[in-house]
Amino acid sequence: MADKNIDFVRSEIEIPEEVLKDLEKNRQRILSHEVEQKINTKKHKKTVILAVLAVAVAMILFVNPQVNSAIRNALGISKDSGVAAIEDKGIENNLNLVSKSNDMEITLTKFVSTKRKMAFEYQFKMDEELKTLLEKNSKTEDPWAKTFEFIDVSLYVNGGTKDIYGGVSGSSTSRVEGDMFYGSVFSTFDKEIIPENAKLTLHITRLAWQDKEAAAAEISRAMENPDPTATFTIENAIEYEGDWSFDIEYKPLMQTAAPEISNINNISDIQVKSDALQTVVKFKAPVNEDSRTAVTIYKDGVKLDGVTHMGSQQIDEISVTFSLSALDKTNSVYTVQLNKIDSFGEPIEEIGYFDLKNN
Repeated sequence: MADKNIDFVRSEIEIPEEVLKDLEKNRQRILSHEVEQKINTKKHKKTVILAVLAVAVAMILFVNPQVNSAIRNALGISKDSGVAAIEDKGIENNLNLVSKSNDMEITLTKFVSTKRKMAFEYQFKMDEELKTLLEKNSKTEDPWAKTFEFIDVSLYVNGGTKDIYGGVSGSSTSRVEGDMFYGSVFSTFDKEIIPENAKLTLHITRLAWQDKEAAAAEISRAMENPDPTATFTIENAIEYEGDWSFDIEYKPLMQTAAPEISNINNISDIQVKSDALQTVVKFKAPVNEDSRTAVTIYKDGVKLDGVTHMGSQQIDEISVTFSLSALDKTNSVYTVQLNKIDSFGEPIEEIGYFDLKNN
């Protein structure tokens, strides 16, 4: 998903006048953490950030104005409500699979998947170089300093040679305890890609970290560059490459549900399908090419974080995923609300809404 976003930025030709006017305001919102950039977890040898700043800021807001803060701040996949639902049902996802490559051991401790989503946890003992960098990063208070860490993974089915890990939006979290590094990864596919009854093999092929202080300095300098076509590169400070391979013991979960739809207002062609980890919602609404829109989801009237507004190639079709499991039978009512937003990502006008709940 992040790769697609970069392609969109590169293909952008004309910068809207309103974006240019709001550039300085957007910059201040980014500096104050009101707008955050999403970390890409797919393959890239180094992170190249285009300093087409007005367009880049617009894309942060347009492509995903509601940042997945709940998942990003979690300390493990169990914090995700979809994963929690399967664990509450006693469905096993714990593992203790150890793989060694280039004198480094990684342990896969949890894994769960459906046809469209997977989540896993891993851990390893840090060397002094990484430990020193992460300690430095944790103390860096520059407003541009985010968590610059990356993981490359591949996924294979039934002993095959084709990597099916593509068309993915992902997020990762991590924590450090003593000499141990603990990571979590969530990956949502843009279609049902994992087959039923598949025997999966997960490969971790690269782990990388940037120096947050150096990265923040590069980004800050780019923000001051008046040339909108200027580019710059942030090199990774530490990289571990190898092939850590794990044969997963658990088959993908196939439980599905079709939530009940009600209270429809100005929305049409609603399609909703839940699996064991998430719910995918597609619908149409009266929007035009110039509209910026965002979806807000409420659970029993309380706004949810962790909503991904995916969009589609059709102007009037919206696609959204959130962590409502097909196994969640709490009878909670979810309201899906589509709003027009301004260049800051703030709602300015309600377009329509509808309610759903699991049967």
